[in-house]
Amino acid sequence: MEYPAAVRDAFFHPRHHGPLAGGRNCRGTAGDSGAGERVEFEARIRDGRIDAIAFRAYGSPWVIAACERLAAALTGAAVATARACEPSALAAELSLPPEKRSSLLTVQDALRNCLVDWDTTQPVGGPPGRP
Repeated sequence: MEYPAAVRDAFFHPRHHGPLAGGRNCRGTAGDSGAGERVEFEARIRDGRIDAIAFRAYGSPWVIAACERLAAALTGAAVATARACEPSALAAELSLPPEKRSSLLTVQDALRNCLVDWDTTQPVGGPPGRP
């Protein structure tokens, strides 16, 4: 199968892959590698913004490319932007075949679970800048 250039670039040259170093980071996972795909996002959030975000993924090149594109787009973004993020918008950008679009739900669930982890580990009253 021939993958689009955007997918090949993100798959072979991921810039946001791997664990984040230092500090208390929030994490969220979704999927099951035994079922064909698993995604984990890890983020460092400061002052209501995503200071850094990384992913680890097992799955098709489209899953890995979607994680990479999403991490790139969310680095520096407000948490509210991440909450509103719809990875399905990446389908056209990555020329995702219809039979692979359900994979984006795994990516979306992992991101949402990461944000829930952040929500549940904040002190009462939350950090400044958090809605």
